[in-house]
Amino acid sequence: MKVSKWYLGFICIIALGGIPRLSNAFDIQLTQGQIEEAKEYGAKHKGKDIFESPIVKTACFGEYPKGDGGLIMNKYIEIAVISAMQTTKDIPITPGELKEIEECTAIKVAVDVSEPIANPEDIEVVLVQESNNILPFKYEFGKEKRIVQDVICFFQYEKLNPKAKTEIIIKTNDRQRKYKINFSAIK
Repeated sequence: MKVSKWYLGFICIIALGGIPRLSNAFDIQLTQGQIEEAKEYGAKHKGKDIFESPIVKTACFGEYPKGDGGLIMNKYIEIAVISAMQTTKDIPITPGELKEIEECTAIKVAVDVSEPIANPEDIEVVLVQESNNILPFKYEFGKEKRIVQDVICFFQYEKLNPKAKTEIIIKTNDRQRKYKINFSAIK
């Protein structure tokens, strides 16, 4: 009887606190505290400095934003980046922008496209996890006007494994690029 109580207590402790959480990159619902933290983090690292900050740098791959590569935009990273960019213009992130981010059911990946393209669908982006090739369900041009065009790719959270080794393949008309991504390192 004592052994079964001990065993049951041990199982409860493991079930409540010992099971590893999903990667922060996969926090689909942010708390109000996390939203405020992301806004403050963006305001602290104004403008393009945000991409050199410790938290956002882990979400960048390749040479982004200075060259080829991209950015994994979970909700926290997206709020921090928007806050950083708007802080330079003394414009706070709006409740409408926050609501749009909160209601999104996808993780976004921004990729640089140095070749001219007419439509965001003119490129192919694939996330490869072991033997799974995961395609975005939606593409759109990035809102920020830069020398290099950004394309935003939307991936469904439930199709991704946050613990699997991941490679992103970006194909355009005349070239293919590959990058490794570590979802577990992203806040």
